[in-house]
Amino acid sequence: MYVPRHFRMSTDEARSALAHVQLADLVTVDPETLRPVLTPVPFVYDPSVGELGAMQGHLARPNTQWSHTAHPALVVVRGEDAYVTPDWYPSYRAGTQTVPTWNYEVVQATGRLVTHTDPEWIENHVRALAATHDAAYDLDCVDRDALAGMIRALVGIEVVITSVEGKSKLSQNRSTTDIEGVATGLDSLGRDGLATRMRSVSLPYAAARESAVERAKGNR
Repeated sequence: MYVPRHFRMSTDEARSALAHVQLADLVTVDPETLRPVLTPVPFVYDPSVGELGAMQGHLARPNTQWSHTAHPALVVVRGEDAYVTPDWYPSYRAGTQTVPTWNYEVVQATGRLVTHTDPEWIENHVRALAATHDAAYDLDCVDRDALAGMIRALVGIEVVITSVEGKSKLSQNRSTTDIEGVATGLDSLGRDGLATRMRSVSLPYAAARESAVERAKGNR
């Protein structure tokens, strides 16, 4: 039986991941050259915009990617990832042939790129960004004239999401013992966040699959 290497997240799971976004890749198409352009952008997710929410950020004004509004934009939000050595699989140590792989999680949000030059919108966004990542920082400590100058150097961007897709490749196709072996290996490297995700996502999936196989054997 073919088992897919990665699994699609539900829309709710993908949107939940967007709520924890930090730095993500903004990919647009240059309307003149039709070449893809990428810039890492610190985003804030606003779930109240449209049906699926919006990714809100800013670019320096000289970065003309903000003008790429003729084609849909893509925001790529990456979760944790890690190399997986076969040595972590008990089945491999017992003699089963297998190869290394890479585990990861990623969410892709596609939508319409909207630009904002209104200073109030940009300031509100910068405040929301600061509050998300540095709650102790007070933007009001900045001189108003200096802040106004900084804001004029920015263009606000907003990707109003029309579709969102999440992919989770966390060894779901392996046995429960192999999954726990990988999670333990990640723990040993201090990658407990990814190990926790494997135990919460992959272990239940694999356990249910193994139970179904055992039930099928019992019915023969």
